[in-house]
Amino acid sequence: MKELMVAIMLIFSGFLIDAEEKDDNWLMHARISTPYGYNLSWEEGIERAVNNGVNVILDWAGFSDTYQGRILHFNEWIEEFRQRAEYVHSHYPNIKYMIYIAPLEMQTPESDLNRDGRDDDGKNSTYTDHPEWLQMGIDGRKAVFYGSMPGMPFWVDENSEDTWLSPSNKEYHNIIMNEVKEIAKAGADAIWFDVPHLCFNFGDAWQNQWSSVDEASRMDFYNDTGLILPPPPLQPDWNDEVWLKFTEWRYKQILDFVKDFYNAIKEVNPDCKLIIETSSDGSVHTTQIASDIIRIPYVCNAIAHEYTGPYYEVQYYRWLHMLATLKLWYDFDRNAGKNAVWLLSYVKHGKTNLARFHASVVLNMGFNYYTSGNIGMAGIVDEQFMHDFFEWLNSYDEYFYGWNSNADIGVVFSRYTLDYLDRGNWEGYAYHDGIKGILMMLIESNIPFEVLTERDLDNLSRYNLVVLPDYACMNESQAEKIRQYVANGGKIIAINETSLYTKYGVKQDDFLLSDVFGISYNEAKDWQVYENGYGKGKAIFTITPIGRYYYWAAQPWSNFSYEREAEEIRDELLKMVKKANVSLPFSITGNAIAIPYEKDGRKMLRILNFNGIKWKNAVPSPQDIEIRIQGNVTEVKLIDFMDGWRSVDISKEGGESVISFRLYTQATLLYSLNESKLYVAITKPKEGMLYFMDREIMPVASNKAIVIGRITIEAETNGNKVEFYVNDELKYEDYEKPYEWLWNETVWGKYKIKVRAYAEDQTEYEITVFKIF
Repeated sequence: MKELMVAIMLIFSGFLIDAEEKDDNWLMHARISTPYGYNLSWEEGIERAVNNGVNVILDWAGFSDTYQGRILHFNEWIEEFRQRAEYVHSHYPNIKYMIYIAPLEMQTPESDLNRDGRDDDGKNSTYTDHPEWLQMGIDGRKAVFYGSMPGMPFWVDENSEDTWLSPSNKEYHNIIMNEVKEIAKAGADAIWFDVPHLCFNFGDAWQNQWSSVDEASRMDFYNDTGLILPPPPLQPDWNDEVWLKFTEWRYKQILDFVKDFYNAIKEVNPDCKLIIETSSDGSVHTTQIASDIIRIPYVCNAIAHEYTGPYYEVQYYRWLHMLATLKLWYDFDRNAGKNAVWLLSYVKHGKTNLARFHASVVLNMGFNYYTSGNIGMAGIVDEQFMHDFFEWLNSYDEYFYGWNSNADIGVVFSRYTLDYLDRGNWEGYAYHDGIKGILMMLIESNIPFEVLTERDLDNLSRYNLVVLPDYACMNESQAEKIRQYVANGGKIIAINETSLYTKYGVKQDDFLLSDVFGISYNEAKDWQVYENGYGKGKAIFTITPIGRYYYWAAQPWSNFSYEREAEEIRDELLKMVKKANVSLPFSITGNAIAIPYEKDGRKMLRILNFNGIKWKNAVPSPQDIEIRIQGNVTEVKLIDFMDGWRSVDISKEGGESVISFRLYTQATLLYSLNESKLYVAITKPKEGMLYFMDREIMPVASNKAIVIGRITIEAETNGNKVEFYVNDELKYEDYEKPYEWLWNETVWGKYKIKVRAYAEDQTEYEITVFKIF
């Protein structure tokens, strides 16, 4: 018999917290737009959007972003919003109505009519009335701006004041939390939060400000850490414990504010959803604004990730950059248990061919579509295209949403390396370039992978290969988990200065993993690849920063690339993958990119046609492709983008199934596969989460699961039987999906939960995760 085991420790605790409701399906099927862009009345715009296939309407109100609407005349605006919500719900009962609000940014329109960079009458603006509410930069200036100042973003009118508000100011915090309760009660199906960011750069004169160091923020930092951040002016000191911990704490400051916002909504309307808009993308921008895309999914219902473009027909590597960014976002959100992953992006009005290819990319990566036709959020690219696309998507969206990544290769993203080596500087260490470069190369090479984080190191054994792209900032515990993974038979590809620095960026004399690499830091030579057997596993290592080199040659920020150099560097990565001797599940001919997914035992490849895609051209040339899939493929179906089902040619060659067809823009291949490899995983509870009476509540700052009351243990496997154990005592056997068991014993303390899966062959797999207070 085949048996696999996964173990997880649960710690019981005795405190109570409000429960999070389970996600509704409408988030996963959302087709989002606004009632604007038609040059019609509001009512006519709603009708037009609905007729175009929109099922989620995003709207604005006076309280969305102005001081007058949010502070001076909130009651008037909340009443107008209530009337609008009633109108939408009564006229279009199947449509969801979502309202925009920017809790940390607020404007006062027409406050600087003479454009001298100050409020005209010294009253009735955010800054003049409540200067203590504002974020503060490290030079001591408050985050107040006027449209007449140089370099202001487009949304700041030349006569207006714009301010960024401190998440720690108690007076403003109480006001906005009470107001969002009123908004949730007034009929909002969802509230769109733009954006949970700290103001780092704004205009020409506000740069590298590391906000917020206002008095309230410094007091919260002290209360949370016991450390004293001196008042401004101050400068970043990367050798000072206080600054290092402040850099880390800024994420918590934002996370706590969002969590309070979420809880305020749920207190009065559990059905109202919180949508977080953020452009945080795993680059230096993430450190600057302190928006943690790994943890924020746990304190909202969905994230609307913002990707600025492609506004026009960009070069090939820019599309790869988009794919890499979307892949990172998708994996983080799905691993946080989110069924819906939204994308806000922008395509220039009238560029229908570009809009078509862009939509195929968005759908290929599993994102819900919200695209504006101008630099704001309310433009339309092409109304007929939106109508046709949404009409088609309404019939086929079950094949694009709610599917899981399907990969046996993990790539670790290190936020500590990003924070403590790049240090918020685009010209710094360039970890942000290296990680994106590796993701782009793997996607271009059709090597399936899943993006992991430092929090996932306990679960490495589920992967055949783990890639460590310059995972430089690493502590002893993390190094030991990687070491044990390799010793137990795992394989790693380690790149550049992986494990050379402490968690907070202090360079060490040698790699923490030098024993695993089989070479020391002083011995390693550029452009050399080192192989080392360690225990039952293997390490492949190069000190060459190939991720960065590829990214710099590809130049996704430019209309021009050094293609030959980029592809030569990609060949170096492929040589390392070959040395790892891992079996890839499929191969594909032609200039096409395939992303694998799975759901309920069904397999899927979503395939993008990149033949002929280049600067000034976003219309791929049709090509005949051949896909070879390991194993016996059955039940093959193919959907063409914005078309229907069609047949494909399939044959068998040895242990492979060969599928051939003509690829146009994008195609989705569904199939079943008779697999011999058995797997099992505990999908509930998850480490690092708190549960109350069988409901997932919130993340906790540890790697343990905390459970209060009953809990349903849920397991996922391709086997035909699952056994559930508590401290090695068999409690339950389940013979059909869903494999689950309700643990309802009254107990207190630390327990090991184990699941064991069975099939016909014999193999064994075990993970033990120890969780203690």
